[in-house]
Amino acid sequence: MLKDEALLDAAARVLADNRGASLVQVATGIGISRATLSRRYPTREALIRAVAARAIDVIDERLAATDLPDDADAAAFDASLERLIADLAPAVDLYGFTAHDGLVLADPVFRAGLERHDQRALRFVTLGQRLGRLRGDLPPYWIWYMLWGLLDAAAEGVRDGHLGHREIRRLVGTVFRHGAEPPDAPS
Repeated sequence: MLKDEALLDAAARVLADNRGASLVQVATGIGISRATLSRRYPTREALIRAVAARAIDVIDERLAATDLPDDADAAAFDASLERLIADLAPAVDLYGFTAHDGLVLADPVFRAGLERHDQRALRFVTLGQRLGRLRGDLPPYWIWYMLWGLLDAAAEGVRDGHLGHREIRRLVGTVFRHGAEPPDAPS
């Protein structure tokens, strides 16, 4: 029997692939019966709300890497960015589904969680720009969206069987750094 966290993570992977998946499709994609899924989440809405609540909590935990003091130095920023990429990669399906689902976006509690994530991330990006570790000529939101876009593309590559989980950190980190670092930043 899957624990709730594993079940919700698996459901998020199915829903990331097929946003309109029914409970039957989600159960099949997870590898459990519809009855088992329905005992825990009697409706699709209940499942989506549970996935969204898990996503908010997980991303809050992952964003802990960005909680640096204003006087942090470049080395601390770089280490935090590396950790952030490593920590976000396994959670991309949770966030990806949640950040695009209409039911979630219409709920003020979930919307507030997503906004809180953005604000924490933007503070981190702004610190990186101030330290000269991220490009100052790009809007902070663009840099944040760029990171999520790369993570989402990597997750799709894994789901499609073209990439391995172990490659994600290096691939995303390399491309993100190349696009977000100032041209004259030291390596």
